[in-house]
Amino acid sequence: MPAYADNQTSAEVQNQAPTQSSTEPDNLLDYAENQLDQLSEQDIDFPDSVADVFITDDTEIADQAGQLQADSALTGEYNESYYLLKTLNSGLKTLSTPPNLATPLATLEFFQSAIIKEQYDLAAYALNMNLLDNDTQANRSSELAQRLDFLLNTKGLYVFNSMPDRADGLIEPPIGSSSSISGISRRSIKLGYINYRDRQVPLFIERVRVNDEAPIWVFSAQTVGNIDNLYDRYKPPEFEQYIPEWMVLRFFGMAVWEFLALVCFFLVTMGIGWLVSRVTGKLVNWYVGDAAVESLTHSKRSITEFIDQLTVPLTFTIGFSSVFTLVSGGFPYIESIATSTRPIMWIGLVVSAVWLGIRVINFFANRYKDLQIDGLADDEYDKYRVRLTYVSVFRRLFIFVMILGSIWVGVSEFTNIEGLGTTLLTSAGIAGVVIGVAAQPTLGNIIAGLQVAITQPVRIGDTVMMEGDWTTIEDLRYTYAVLKTWDERRLIVPMRHFVIEIVENWSHTESHQTCVVYLFVDYGIDIDTVRQKFIEVVKAHELWDGKTDPALIVVSVNEETIKLRGALASDSPLNAWTLECDVRERMLEYLHNEQKGYLPTERITLKEAQ
Repeated sequence: MPAYADNQTSAEVQNQAPTQSSTEPDNLLDYAENQLDQLSEQDIDFPDSVADVFITDDTEIADQAGQLQADSALTGEYNESYYLLKTLNSGLKTLSTPPNLATPLATLEFFQSAIIKEQYDLAAYALNMNLLDNDTQANRSSELAQRLDFLLNTKGLYVFNSMPDRADGLIEPPIGSSSSISGISRRSIKLGYINYRDRQVPLFIERVRVNDEAPIWVFSAQTVGNIDNLYDRYKPPEFEQYIPEWMVLRFFGMAVWEFLALVCFFLVTMGIGWLVSRVTGKLVNWYVGDAAVESLTHSKRSITEFIDQLTVPLTFTIGFSSVFTLVSGGFPYIESIATSTRPIMWIGLVVSAVWLGIRVINFFANRYKDLQIDGLADDEYDKYRVRLTYVSVFRRLFIFVMILGSIWVGVSEFTNIEGLGTTLLTSAGIAGVVIGVAAQPTLGNIIAGLQVAITQPVRIGDTVMMEGDWTTIEDLRYTYAVLKTWDERRLIVPMRHFVIEIVENWSHTESHQTCVVYLFVDYGIDIDTVRQKFIEVVKAHELWDGKTDPALIVVSVNEETIKLRGALASDSPLNAWTLECDVRERMLEYLHNEQKGYLPTERITLKEAQ
């Protein structure tokens, strides 16, 4: 870019015709300037703002830099007890009697006292206005003092109780104190934070020394530089002067009119959210109920139920999100109101969003569980039970993680609370031990539930023998499983049982089940005849699997009877048990009717005495 001599005035620079360079441009800015020069020679007009970008006069650059980085009057020397300045508020008149700014507490008291007496020019002497030029200091000192007082008063930052009344800002440690700043002199003290859009702006008072004068405490230059932006963010609306005085009264940092406006706005947004939800539901019902999609009756019922489930939480979510945007100043052309309620609105928004998320998760999980499965084949049914187990456990796991995450997100709004982070960190060790001991069974069952969902030693629908009872896994919860017995009882079993104990699962690998029928007969019976009858009875039964051949063998004998073992199979444990009972009953009927003489009998031999 062309460089002009230092002795050229800005007028001369503007009147001087730009010369084209025969050399290639070194960078993008050179190329852009050359193009602008060519357009100017062709009498083509372009906005003045375009040319202003490429003004490179040294004086202009210095002016622009001065606006971004004013002279803070720091000497550059370091002192651990105060900041060394060359000047302080040189644009203000010198007072015959200097104010008492010797300690942090004295500075805060002086500033507030001057404000109460409406001596705003005097209160400005407690501000470090070195970032402003002399004329601005003289003209705006009173206004800046009033605005700073409004911010301190509105945000409760007149923290007299925490201000040390010592010139070195030292905090005298009480007996047994472990504070990291107790007993150490300071040259800056933080009054607190003020939220500004998506960040937190700290307010400081600092100890400064001008040349050889005694050190004093003043509001820091950076704090003074942020006053206008913060005030524009939180300033009272102009229409407050036209409303009754009782509506301007403040409770908990919020005016009465702000509370009323907030309630009305919340009700309106709730109404809009409810109306949007209902209208959407009506439109969906109208579309699904069209004659062209009459076959989708089941889908219509599902969509209608889905909309009904989401109406209430979605309405609250829309309402809280709108109110949170309002109190945060997120709406264009609308100033924020009731900013003190921002944390409450944030908590309400997080809770309503979690409520909405839980409703969505539960709806889809329940709809999956309610699918019609009567027509599924055996292999498809096993896959369905596997997926159902995943859905049952991971649904609750996702909800649990969502709740924990919402707690963390909700607490994040309160990060400016003094000592919160320190308290949490210092108590984390003790809390971890206490929670680990007290909640060990609960945490153990939650982890066991996750392990069951992944490894699946049991699944929903499995047939399990639990302490001698025939049971079916009905549901898997966070910390326990619900087992249904054959007589409609419910067993509540901790999830850890399926991980650390031996579980007899009759349908873990496949649902196919083999069972046995024992018969006791006399020595004289024809075993082949009984065997053929057993095979005939099993194959004629509708619950026989049709694949496994039934068999009847002799497994043991004693002095009186022969023990026969009959094996039969079915496609599920329940059908196998029913088949076993029916075959046993028919075989007993057969033995009684056709082999009655060979039922187990007790023989007594009588001998004639000689």
